[in-house]
Amino acid sequence: MDTDEIGNEEVVFDILKQLFSPGQTKEEVKDGYNSWADTYETDSNPDRYTGPIQAAMECCEVIPEANREDALVLDVAAGTGFLGNELQLKGFRNLHALDPSTKMLEKANTRNIYQKLINKFISEEPLIQVEADTYDIVASSGGMGQGHIPAGALWEMLRITRQGGFIILVMREEYLRHPEYDGILEVLMENMEKTRKWKMIKKRIIQKYFAEKEGVAFVFKKA
Repeated sequence: MDTDEIGNEEVVFDILKQLFSPGQTKEEVKDGYNSWADTYETDSNPDRYTGPIQAAMECCEVIPEANREDALVLDVAAGTGFLGNELQLKGFRNLHALDPSTKMLEKANTRNIYQKLINKFISEEPLIQVEADTYDIVASSGGMGQGHIPAGALWEMLRITRQGGFIILVMREEYLRHPEYDGILEVLMENMEKTRKWKMIKKRIIQKYFAEKEGVAFVFKKA
């Protein structure tokens, strides 16, 4: 594929640098994604960004093919629906999307793969739209980073996942060392395991997650 068809890599990295820069408000992040929505799908083409494919792979690992049609999945920071599309191709049929960007969700809605759209950030605060113990999988690809999903949102992901369900997070590996997560995110993950809230099933490094950048996948099972 010609590089012009997937957007200029330098431009895309500039967009991401701005979106994930420290100190941005939620409104600024939301506005940034609204502005990016029209070119997001070409800029984040699977030839460059493999996160949704990787996250879908992990979902398939924890839900056998025979059970996928009935499994209820929340796609957190769904964007235009890349992960939802991959999950549908793998046999998942009950998909909900959560994203703060109205424009991104409008694009996702045109795919006709989500049964419910939730126009919200996920944070430490309970989502009033979602009851506890609802989802078989809560998954996010590319939603973790400064100004995006805070570390404390792991508690809300846990709350809305049913007992025995799974939380799957796929993100850029270097973000683990950014100020919002460094010494915080993985410590919280470990503490939640020590207190038997969940069990880590997997931590996997992903080569060429975004361009030449490494990614990391986390898979947890709710106790």
